Amino acid sequence: MQLRALLLSVLVACARPPLAPRAPAPSPAPEPAPSPAPAPRRAVRNHVLSTGQSLAVGVAGVPVTSTEQPFENVMFATGVMAGGEELTSLVPLVEGDFIPGSKARVETMSSGFANLVSGLARAAGGRHDLLVSVHGSGAKTYAQLKLGTRPFTTGLAQVTAAKALADAANEDLVVRAVTTVHGESDHAEKSTRYLEDLLQWQADYEREVGAITHQKEPVPLFQTQMSSWTKMMGGTETSTIPAAQLAAHVSSHGKVVLVGPKYHLPYSKDGVHLTGPGYRRMGEDYGKAYHRLVVEKQPWEPLRPLTATREGRVVTLKLLVPVPPLVLDTTLVTDPGNFGFEIADASPSTPRIERVEIAGPDTVTVTLSAAPTGQDLRLRYAWTGTRGARSGPTSGARGNLRDSDPTRGRSGDPLFDWCVHFDIPVE
Repeated sequence: MQLRALLLSVLVACARPPLAPRAPAPSPAPEPAPSPAPAPRRAVRNHVLSTGQSLAVGVAGVPVTSTEQPFENVMFATGVMAGGEELTSLVPLVEGDFIPGSKARVETMSSGFANLVSGLARAAGGRHDLLVSVHGSGAKTYAQLKLGTRPFTTGLAQVTAAKALADAANEDLVVRAVTTVHGESDHAEKSTRYLEDLLQWQADYEREVGAITHQKEPVPLFQTQMSSWTKMMGGTETSTIPAAQLAAHVSSHGKVVLVGPKYHLPYSKDGVHLTGPGYRRMGEDYGKAYHRLVVEKQPWEPLRPLTATREGRVVTLKLLVPVPPLVLDTTLVTDPGNFGFEIADASPSTPRIERVEIAGPDTVTVTLSAAPTGQDLRLRYAWTGTRGARSGPTSGARGNLRDSDPTRGRSGDPLFDWCVHFDIPVE
């Protein structure tokens, strides 16, 4: 019996289905690979080139005022007028370069320009320091400064050297702008192509600079109107150059940038060049426009005319006003008569101006003694001077119309926008 029971239990055990194999325990999910750390962002070196004639490079006999660097703006160790050779290191930007071939030290607008830009950027919680290098040359026309000339080639050598220094420091170089103070020699040559020349000048710089730096950023050309034609050798009562400078600004859509006129600045005794503070103030005018366009990335406009229309004997001028309200200021600029406004037509008896008034935040009215009857009625401002008159806020072609921009220079000087020289038709 025992043997039978044992056999029976064996048979029963053999008849059971085999146990399913145990599923292996799930493997833990693999840890995700750590993301690679983003590459550190390369610092950017902002470079501004400066060209033009003597108002861009300074003039002998003007005391140097900008001898300390309050921020981190730099120039090549060869000076702010750096030349095109031995550009191997950078030093703090100050004034006091020697004029080539002379023992005279000069002030350019470079320090005033760069220091205002840095100060405005820091006041807004940012930072925008500059490398500034000058490659202009006195008494040169556009034809003597354009692509292919020695000064232009020197400017490109400065860009090439700055790029090499930036690469060595693991930085990116961006040429942000070219500044020019120019027009007098082309006025003397009676140029009729200055508008086209300005547009070509900017395009050539942007193309040639981009080939060196490989930047995508544009290279605008900043300029101011010539205001000194009445004091120049062979100077006349009027000039076509300021109108060309305004037209280049309007037609280029931010490529050729008109900062404003220069009649409000202090000129030296020769009536053509500025004083030391005048060069600094001019640089600050450029710096304010540069900060708006390049740093804040907002459009820049000077105080300029839009339209002039007539009803009866009243001419109404509409203006583009950066910071309203408009002001007729006879304290900072003396009144040349009718606050600088003129009326002209083709008749032998053009009516005279009786009064000029601010009629709104962007409007000036000019009331005439009678309704004009001649054809081609035109409204002019800061347009006609006295031949041989010294330029500046008390003499030469000038006017009293400004805006109310509260910006101050680093010395506390107001940086109002003064109305540009203009000659426009009245509709």
